[in-house]
Amino acid sequence: DADGSSGSYSADGSYSHTDADGNSHSGDAEGNESWESADGSSGTYSADGSGTYTGADGSSGTWDAEGGGSYDMADGSSGTWDADGGGTYADADGSSGSYSADGSYSHTDADGNSYSGDADGNSSWAGSDGSSGSYNADGSSSYSDADGNSYSDDGQGSGSYTSSDGSSGSYSADGSYSHTDADGNSYSGDADGNSSWAGSDGSSGSYNADGSSSYSDADGNSYSDDGQGSGSYTSSDGSSGTYNADGSSSYTDADGNTTAYDAEGKESDEGQDSLLGALDDSASASDAGSAEGGQGQGDTDTFADLGQPQDEGIKPEEDDQSGGLAG
Repeated sequence: DADGSSGSYSADGSYSHTDADGNSHSGDAEGNESWESADGSSGTYSADGSGTYTGADGSSGTWDAEGGGSYDMADGSSGTWDADGGGTYADADGSSGSYSADGSYSHTDADGNSYSGDADGNSSWAGSDGSSGSYNADGSSSYSDADGNSYSDDGQGSGSYTSSDGSSGSYSADGSYSHTDADGNSYSGDADGNSSWAGSDGSSGSYNADGSSSYSDADGNSYSDDGQGSGSYTSSDGSSGTYNADGSSSYTDADGNTTAYDAEGKESDEGQDSLLGALDDSASASDAGSAEGGQGQGDTDTFADLGQPQDEGIKPEEDDQSGGLAG
């Protein structure tokens, strides 16, 4: 043609054409085609649907009759895909990944962090710093950081955790929980609002929903309270006491002496009263013994008053025997 384009064609359907810019295109009798651009790019199209492509920048690609293919870009990135909707890729920055028709996937970024997910909606990741985690379709999740801290949650309000300092714990959807700190002190609570703790030094205690509580320290001192104003306590020295909601109370010292106070605040020394009572009983017994001893002594004095010793009753017999001998 006058513009410089040219071409040919045949009865079998084959043809060729070159335009004025130098771009050419041709086809054969079987339906296969090829082309080449003036910029250096080129490609082919086959009757079965497959083809190729080469870009002026060096990029290229292919695809097959079934719908699959691949590509290589001038920047170094590449990829593949299949007829089912899956594929792979590698980017010029070093990241790469894959994907599937069922929705699953994986990806690793240029820094080495990776992510993946399955067809059911569950996913996970791993950081180049050693951290990792997961997120699942049921709402559950887990996490571990680079420093050793971790947690897991079931998506229903329950889970557990561990810290890099050694502390750990758990929590439940019903409100119960437990925690142990880095020093070994532990705390826990139940769904009803009752709680307790235990110290690494041996101390312990409890606080309950009804207001009652208890405590024991490392030295052996303890107390308990019913939350209604009554309770008791014991000291490591052996002393103890009680107190009541009506205002009455008692105290027993380390020597066993007990002082009690009634609801009106009146004091009584139970230990001293007991001692005085014992002394009174002892004195009464002594007085009774003395009275009996006095009565016996009175009998002896009766003989003395008569001027006759008891053994003088045998004198007449001795006199009779003497007289008999004399006679």
